[in-house]
Amino acid sequence: MTIPGLSSSKPSFYRCYRINGRICYAIFKFSYHFCRRGHMYSLKIRCPYCLHQVHISLNEVTQYHSRRPATENKLYVQQPRTSEITSAKAYSTDFCTECNNPLMIAFECSVSELVDMKKAINNKAWVLNAPLEGSIKIYPELRLPDDSPHYPEKIRAVFTELQEDVRSGRTAPRIIVGCRSVLEVALRALGYEKGNLLSRIELARQDGILTESMRNWAHRIRMEGNEAVHELEASGEQAKEFVAFLRLFLEVAFVLPERIKEQQQ
Repeated sequence: MTIPGLSSSKPSFYRCYRINGRICYAIFKFSYHFCRRGHMYSLKIRCPYCLHQVHISLNEVTQYHSRRPATENKLYVQQPRTSEITSAKAYSTDFCTECNNPLMIAFECSVSELVDMKKAINNKAWVLNAPLEGSIKIYPELRLPDDSPHYPEKIRAVFTELQEDVRSGRTAPRIIVGCRSVLEVALRALGYEKGNLLSRIELARQDGILTESMRNWAHRIRMEGNEAVHELEASGEQAKEFVAFLRLFLEVAFVLPERIKEQQQ
């Protein structure tokens, strides 16, 4: 229902689903009251690029695919095509207000709701006040940070934050110091508790836990981490590279062995 001049409430909640343990779909189960910003609808989401909570606006709505008839296999349908039980698929586009990257909003609603939505977008006097039942997808899909239950418990929360920090463009020296700490704790969890980080990396290489290229990468994290602590200097590219290495290292050292055990049972 549309009521001129009424403001509306915020979205209730959203959920993200993990597919195959990795890819996450930003699927929002909602009973939304779209709020009005000027003559546009806005929706609060978590941006899949920068991970900030932002409002996106439905500036224009376009229908796609096909409508589902309200009544099937009947020659004479008395109700209008815009019946509330007739559904339509539509989409809109916008940009993240924080990182300015493009987003597409795809949703399904009744045809009557779609008609009202177009009226409200094109006419400031109209505001959609009734909740829109259904689901909505935001593209690109939101990918949550890797967080396997097989990671050492001490590093799980920290590594999740490091991945989010990289995607949000936060301070690089702090991220690299965090990467060094995660590497050190991970090697301890593998049984390398004696000596300093340099000797632990060398022992892990001797035992075949690290390949030669992984050893070199680990030493770079060790040295750059030391420099970041004392000089507070590092680049965003370095931070991104080291987080990517840790993701690979943790997968090989902790996740892959557990998956092999599960397959052998």
